[in-house]
Amino acid sequence: MSPFFYGLNINMDIKILHVEASTHCNARCPLCPRNLHGYNVPGVYPELNLTIKAFEKVLAQFPDKTFVYFNGNLGDPMMNPDILSLVEMSNCYTNVFTNGGIGRRETWTGLAKQNGMVTFSIDGLEDTNHLYRQDVKWDQIMKRARWYIDAGGTAEWKFVVFKHNHHQIAQAKLLSQQLGFNSFEVVDHGRNYGPVLDKKANITHWILPHDGSRQPTAYDVAGGIERYKKGHNLQTEKYIGKKYEIDCEHEKEQKIYVDVQGKLSPCCYQGFELPNRKFVALSQFGELKKTWNTKSCDPICAATCGK
Repeated sequence: MSPFFYGLNINMDIKILHVEASTHCNARCPLCPRNLHGYNVPGVYPELNLTIKAFEKVLAQFPDKTFVYFNGNLGDPMMNPDILSLVEMSNCYTNVFTNGGIGRRETWTGLAKQNGMVTFSIDGLEDTNHLYRQDVKWDQIMKRARWYIDAGGTAEWKFVVFKHNHHQIAQAKLLSQQLGFNSFEVVDHGRNYGPVLDKKANITHWILPHDGSRQPTAYDVAGGIERYKKGHNLQTEKYIGKKYEIDCEHEKEQKIYVDVQGKLSPCCYQGFELPNRKFVALSQFGELKKTWNTKSCDPICAATCGK
């Protein structure tokens, strides 16, 4: 058995770092935990950027890492003005995940010269992408994709499928090929049902699953705001008191999560620090694992990796 997370050389065994470069974002994706269906509730999440100094301390602990990917729990990594430096410092293969609507030309052309790739999260075409990626401008995405690809960068188009865009998959894939993307991936990430709120907390439309399995229903906006202020909980209550077998992706892949302050956690789900949830440090992984396959299974582990 791998000594990952257990032995004295814990940091030597970790191969992959999932890094939160920024908790700032230019978008209001309605099913992202940083807002309530697209409505920003002030004061719930601090907005920070990972500093070069903090990342230097993280990297010094993991000399055997082989892959670093910058993918936001709460923000877009391209919001960090030092993202190019963070990628360069990683000194291994990297992947930056972004909505593609932000970033200076010099940053994009610099990223194109690194040992890695950029995944553009583009969920549809000009008439549909903004229905989920609220506030992201189509012309800005296209401009930045061209900057990056024309400079020699390796680009992936990630298409999250919903009812409003599933008919555009073939057309989007063709466009990706015409632009020079290296790959096109269709993803159904499970965040596919809920109302969409504008900046004034009015419902404008609904996000629905592509298979038509669910339809809009009544939603209490004011009640939702009050619940959100108390802290996002991933609906963990329903997992308490049941026995779960855990198939931990991070343990298998020797991967950990680095939050925007440079703190280490077993995974991105345990890396939230909210009014009703404490940040779980990497050193606490052993205690988490003791709860697996018991009726006192950690509810976050049960909700995300339980079966």
